[in-house]
Amino acid sequence: MASDDYYERLGVGRNATPEEIKKAYRALAKKYHPDRNPGNKQAEDTLKGINEAYEVLSDPEKRTNYDRWGTADFQGINMDGFGDIFSEIFRGFPGFGDFGFGRRGRAGPPPGQTLRVTIPLSFEDAFFGAEKEIAFNRHIHCESCRGTGASAGSSPRTCPTCRGRGQVMRSMGGFMSVSQTCPSCGGAGEVIDTPCKECRGKGLQKERREIKVPIPPGVEDGQALRIRGGGSAGSRGGPHGDLILVFAVEPHETFIRKGLHVYMEMEIPFSIAVFGGEIEVPTMRGLSKMKVGKTTQGGTIFRMKGKGVHSDDGRKGDQLVRVAIQIPKKLTKEQKKYLEEFDSVFG
Repeated sequence: MASDDYYERLGVGRNATPEEIKKAYRALAKKYHPDRNPGNKQAEDTLKGINEAYEVLSDPEKRTNYDRWGTADFQGINMDGFGDIFSEIFRGFPGFGDFGFGRRGRAGPPPGQTLRVTIPLSFEDAFFGAEKEIAFNRHIHCESCRGTGASAGSSPRTCPTCRGRGQVMRSMGGFMSVSQTCPSCGGAGEVIDTPCKECRGKGLQKERREIKVPIPPGVEDGQALRIRGGGSAGSRGGPHGDLILVFAVEPHETFIRKGLHVYMEMEIPFSIAVFGGEIEVPTMRGLSKMKVGKTTQGGTIFRMKGKGVHSDDGRKGDQLVRVAIQIPKKLTKEQKKYLEEFDSVFG
């Protein structure tokens, strides 16, 4: 394909409506259909790329993920958008597991608490990327009993009530019965006769964790990452819960971000709007010159290529500038005279 950007493949803007996307797809699919291009390998590859783009952009959830991360290969809040950088950080966490979600296939100790940590970021940190140090408290498995909850020299035994299943069946009368947590072991499937003195049979101890988190360019306010196994450990050897990092980005007094793009409004002099010219525009990387065409109307939006967020995967956002016409608050007699002449000429 000529472009890796799905919107460019379909020839539509990022704000295109579902109807516009469907219309563009149908036109391109018809143009590159094998019946119209027999034996044309390039047309075949192009059609595959068009189908791939439409599959993502026609699905609201996939489109949201693509707009945010540049990929639609994952769902929900997880680590895929950040590659392997977080993987290395949390690899030393006791109980750390793979990213993603799943259910335990058999009864056993319940998982630990899922923790939520908010990471405040300035607009600049979210734009350029940064490294933040965070600290939080969690529980880990007791070192003395290794999380079993049983004192040294002893070990838990299978619960006689549920026979290790952690669940018991309760009759509701007739042929109906329901499964409920075993009242003897609390669902653990095991009972402890001699509890560990250090953790009092819970199998847990407190830990203060401090880590440095690399923030990639382009993080948005409210975005969250789920680190599976980064939370607190479960009692009696139960698995660790998850750690959720939530980014809170402060607003900027001049710019507004949407994905990789930056938006702003700027007043331009009346003379520049009429005769055209070059003005200096503030960007996140300093002042940059922008050309304004003749007879520019208020509300016109100019696009400054590559002045938005530069993501780690090589994508570059733009800066969009919406101009307003600056009207002088006070006029000299000479200025007023010329404007009256201008008005009479144009009616």
